[in-house]
Order: sequence, then C-alpha cells, then structure tokens
Amino acid sequence: MLRSGAGHPDAGQSEASTSRQRSPEEEAQRLYATLNEYLLLEHKTQPKLCLPAESENGEVTTGARDGAAHVLRCLKVWFDLPADVLITAINLFDRFLTKMKVRPCHVPCITVSCMNIALEQYAADTNTKRSISVEELVSISQSACTAGDVTRMSRVIVDKLSLVGGCRAHTALDWLRLLRAMLTFHAGTLPVVCQEDELVQLLEIVSCDAACANVRTSELALVLLYYKLEQQLAEWSVAATDAIPEHAYYLYDFARQIQLHCHMCDTTLAAARARVRHAAARYERCEARRDQRQRLVWRLSERTLKVLRPTDRLREVLPTIEEQHLAVDSTPTRNRSGSESSENEETSDWPRSPVLPVYCDN
Repeated sequence: MLRSGAGHPDAGQSEASTSRQRSPEEEAQRLYATLNEYLLLEHKTQPKLCLPAESENGEVTTGARDGAAHVLRCLKVWFDLPADVLITAINLFDRFLTKMKVRPCHVPCITVSCMNIALEQYAADTNTKRSISVEELVSISQSACTAGDVTRMSRVIVDKLSLVGGCRAHTALDWLRLLRAMLTFHAGTLPVVCQEDELVQLLEIVSCDAACANVRTSELALVLLYYKLEQQLAEWSVAATDAIPEHAYYLYDFARQIQLHCHMCDTTLAAARARVRHAAARYERCEARRDQRQRLVWRLSERTLKVLRPTDRLREVLPTIEEQHLAVDSTPTRNRSGSESSENEETSDWPRSPVLPVYCDN
C-alpha cells in the first residue's frame, strides 16, 4: 500500500522535494490514491463508543472518558509532544473502550498505557529515539499505578486491538492534513487556505469531547476544514477592500466532490457539523472564564513537608513597637515586646538574623 500520503509521518523531505517536480495531473493522482488508501482502512480504526452519562453498574461514563482525554492532552503539553501522539493516544483509548468493558479504577492505567503505545508508534514511524520513559509518564500523570502496570496494560491493549504486524492507523489528523493538501491544490492561487496549526488545535479540542468520538474520521476532518474556512472567508471579507472573488466560493464544490467520493451522508455530515460547533463554542466559553479556573495544587508528602521551612509564625503585618521616652535614666531596663519572633528562641528553626522576613499576598 501507499505510505506517502499527504502529511503522513513517513513522508520526509525527499517526498516533499519530488512533489514539487510533479505535474498537476500526477499530483492529483497521488492525492486521490492516498485518499482511496485511507478509505480502505477507515473502518478498522473507527471507535464506536456507547458510554452512559451516569454510572449505574460501575461503568465508565462519558465524563470519565473526557477526563482521560484531557489528561492525555496535559501530558502532551507537559512533554511538548507532537499532535500525532495525542490524537493516536485518544484513538487507541476510544477503540479499547469500544471492544472491552472497563472498570473506572482501571481508566488511569489505560490512559497512560495508550500514551505509551502512541509514543512507541510515533518513534517507529519517524525513525527517532524515544526520549520519554514509562516512569516519567507515570510520575507526571500521578496515576495510581506503576511502570510495570503500564507495561502489562500496554501489552493487553496491543493484543486486543491487533496492533502487532498490522497497518498503521490513519487518524483524524492524517485525514485533516490530506484534505487540506487537496484543498490547497484545488484552490490554486487563492490565499484562503487555513493554517495547519489552527486546524490541529481545533482537532485537539474536538477530540477531547465524547460527543465527537463516534464521528467518522473523514467527516470530522472535512467539517473541521470548512469550519475554519468559513471563519477565514468571513475575516477576509471584512478586511479586504475588494469583493471576494467568485472563484473562492467554488471551493464548496470541492467539499461536495469529497462527500460523494467518500460516500458521506448529508444527515451524518450535518450532525457532525453541529457537534463540532457545540464543542468549539463550549471551549470558547471556558476560555472566556479564566478567573474561574482551578488553581494548580501540588501534592507534598510528609517527608517533603518536614524539610520545608516553617511558616506558622510568619505574619503579614509586623506588630507595632511603642515608643519610650528615656529622659531620666540613660540606661533603662529593656522590656521585651510581644513579637512572636522572640518566642522559643532556643528551639526556633529560623536562622539568627536581625531582619525578619515578611510575606505578603503580592
């Protein structure tokens, strides 16, 4: 099978250099050949989740699934991983929940294991060395499992999903890059092609929503592409002094051709569009409420707390020192003030210093 699809991880610089020398007919044939390859393998990597909203018999809920997806995205941001790893890990997680009945207590271990498998696949596809160990994944994710548990669970997931010796799974990110390349080829000289980083960010947001988990990957990629294209055309129409060329609206004919070629139904495509708009709108509302975000909380062990400097006797405001008029005796008896820093001076953990530290809110 072809391994040089548009935006495929296996497609290196040599593929990009040869594509510049192709004629338009050859480039179109290559893109549509890659599209046909993706269509043949699409059903093998399509999850079909059926999760309840509330757990009645100890089942994994949609909220637990979304929580696991957000953990995967946090790991991606923490380790500065490419988007391919995140989308692959979420796809593996959804496919495993489709085939297996999982207890909620096993979800953290399955989540880290899917990220572990995605890292292995990305390293194999790009011929690079893996730089993140299993121990680091377990430590940063704060999952109640060990590196051995993740290794064993990874073997179970690989076995259940038949990942050994099989073809590489084409995720929604691969579809998005392919359709964007085809749209760029179809648009010609029109500067209305969406930026790839914006599309990838929108795909990450939508992938973390359980409502979009069962959407067909080709339909999801097409909806995301034209969702950003409509926004870009609207911004262009406002900023441009001249009217939008009529040829720009012919790009919707390309969407119709892709829909017919991939056998997409109008009903499912409209439903996918509504789900994408709902997920994007909810994310924008959450971004608008930054003041209501949960603050970062560090979990400290008892051993760590013992070595920290004590802060129980620190005060935000220093006590007032009363002035004394020393007119009669030049060497009067010194009276101690009620400062808390002089109490238990022999057992104090603070260093002997005439300057007391003061901590304020700012």
